[in-house]
Amino acid sequence: MDTALPFRRTVLVNRAVPGSGKSSFAKSILATMEREGVSVRIHSTDDYFMVGGRYVFDIRKLGEYHRRNLAAFQASLVEGIGLVILDNTDEHPWETRPYTDAARAAGYHILFLNFLPRSLKEHLAAQRVTPERPGAHQVPEGALREHIADFLAYDELLKPGAVPVPDPARHADYRWDEKSQRLIRLRTPVIPFDFDEVIVVKPEDYHALKDRISGMVLARMRR
Repeated sequence: MDTALPFRRTVLVNRAVPGSGKSSFAKSILATMEREGVSVRIHSTDDYFMVGGRYVFDIRKLGEYHRRNLAAFQASLVEGIGLVILDNTDEHPWETRPYTDAARAAGYHILFLNFLPRSLKEHLAAQRVTPERPGAHQVPEGALREHIADFLAYDELLKPGAVPVPDPARHADYRWDEKSQRLIRLRTPVIPFDFDEVIVVKPEDYHALKDRISGMVLARMRR
């Protein structure tokens, strides 16, 4: 724990459609924080699917890898890491809840980076494997459409004062079923995201904010 520094321990949750550039932001923040003497740890379920520098998705491993990522995240909280970054897509409250519950229990401040979606064309381009991006995830167009629709539908639950939404036509909670290898929709009212602050990253501001984001996060970490 960074007890000698005037920073409050913070969990940073990246929320973004695949291909939004969230991981690039995380790496930029990591470099700056380390120069400032703040300990940082990044936790991403996608990292467990990396094989030889390439992303190899296996749905049979999804539940296991999410559990491993959560356990590693919790270990960072126990260790007292100054800035713990959750670098998943985190489009739905049920995905972030185990992490934010752990953050609350450990006394961490919770800050979301909310990357508003780009155009579908831009997200598709960012998913293609190239010599410069050998680890791109190659998310297909249909899945990206669903990601964008879900992000926008649940975005209202990342607002101050959001309340549980009982209307199952618009929002729902889910759980992952290992046996069927699919999400099971629950009938309980949706619980909104748990957060203290949100920084919104608009597509048109992405490049300008990339140079400033570390300072913005650092300012919010000051006690």
